[in-house]
Amino acid sequence: MSSQTISEIIRYASIFSIAFPLILYLFRMKNLSKSGHKIGAIVIISALSDLIALYLFEEEMSTVLLFNAYYLIFFVLLSWFYSDVLQTARGKKTVQWGLGIYVTAFIVITIFIQSFNEYQTLMWTLAGAISIIFSISYFISVFSAMRPMNDFGLLWINSGILFYFSFNLFLFIMSSYVLTRLEPELSLIVWSFHNVNNIIKNILIGLGISTVRADEIGAKDAI
Repeated sequence: MSSQTISEIIRYASIFSIAFPLILYLFRMKNLSKSGHKIGAIVIISALSDLIALYLFEEEMSTVLLFNAYYLIFFVLLSWFYSDVLQTARGKKTVQWGLGIYVTAFIVITIFIQSFNEYQTLMWTLAGAISIIFSISYFISVFSAMRPMNDFGLLWINSGILFYFSFNLFLFIMSSYVLTRLEPELSLIVWSFHNVNNIIKNILIGLGISTVRADEIGAKDAI
């Protein structure tokens, strides 16, 4: 089996792996908390993006606008999610600062450096770095809380987010070169690293959706 065939298999596995958390969300929709529905919104947006990306790829059409729009919407929804689960004053301030930095950078980068009509890899990288900070902040809040941990649903979800952005951060930095300058076959092979991480992220988020309690609201008792 050639490396290109393996990359194709991984690509399709990555695309359809979103079905795992999506199906679990649809089954548990009526019993989820507000934070669970926010993750559900992210899952739905991811599923739509994957389907559109599949169509564009098969038609050999550009994915620039799709990828830029996806990471923009993804980060806004993710900030919305963390504004809910990070309920301490410090956590709220972290989200506010992160979102403020992102919006400012988006305006500057879009106008002066990378327009929305080209792969905004700087914004992807910044979104990844801020998301890592959000995720670590949640872990710190949970494990410093003065109460026993009896629900691991949000921990699974948070782990998926941390894993995805941590392992893809370097790839985001070089993704403009990977997506625009490499031969399509080689680009697909390199992007397979992202696709594997995406599969793992979807599995972890699915596990989180399947186990999160309806009254789970985050680290409200953290110091």
